[in-house]
Amino acid sequence: MGSVLDDENEELVVTALVRLINAAGEEQAIAAADSTGAFRIEAPAPGVYRLEAARLGYEIMQTPMLEALDPAGVYPLDLLLRKSPLPIRGLSIRVDNEVADRQVRLMIGASIASLRKAPIRYDVIQSHLERGHALSDVLRWENVPSMNVFRTIDGPCFTIRRSGCLNVYFNGMRYRQEILDVLPLDMIHTIVVVFPGESIAYIGGAILLYSEAWLR
Repeated sequence: MGSVLDDENEELVVTALVRLINAAGEEQAIAAADSTGAFRIEAPAPGVYRLEAARLGYEIMQTPMLEALDPAGVYPLDLLLRKSPLPIRGLSIRVDNEVADRQVRLMIGASIASLRKAPIRYDVIQSHLERGHALSDVLRWENVPSMNVFRTIDGPCFTIRRSGCLNVYFNGMRYRQEILDVLPLDMIHTIVVVFPGESIAYIGGAILLYSEAWLR
């Protein structure tokens, strides 16, 4: 647990994504800094890990490898992010829809054309960002067939025909329900809604969120 801070002035960096990565380079958990810049992330087992923090407008920050040996231990650690100039709009290289669809098809094992809901694209996601919306707003407003979005004490629930809350994954890692609306939209390039039975990889259905870097 800890906070994500700007290394220049130590201001809080809210909604930064924090990833826990093991010695093999595999993502083990993911969390987002809340409105106070604080984050909490749990290791699945004792071992050696590093933390990675990312936020638009900052360089990706990685810690050295850290030992987490006590399964009940709490390890406070603040993460300092260094500002990075944003690319000039119109000159940055974006992943186009064809490339994104090809990568998604490989990940879910199903054709994009076979899904009931077409992927929600970058430009649409950005339009919601400009209006101050969160993920639940995007999925509520983008007319996903048979989907209901409602709030529970654990956070937003996305359900198809009220069959239970769909799992939400960001870059292949399951995201906790209570922090779904803290996930910054400006880090999402494509949203894919998989209905039950549409993908053998997500047989019960899922909401899949992908960053631009993941789709390259």
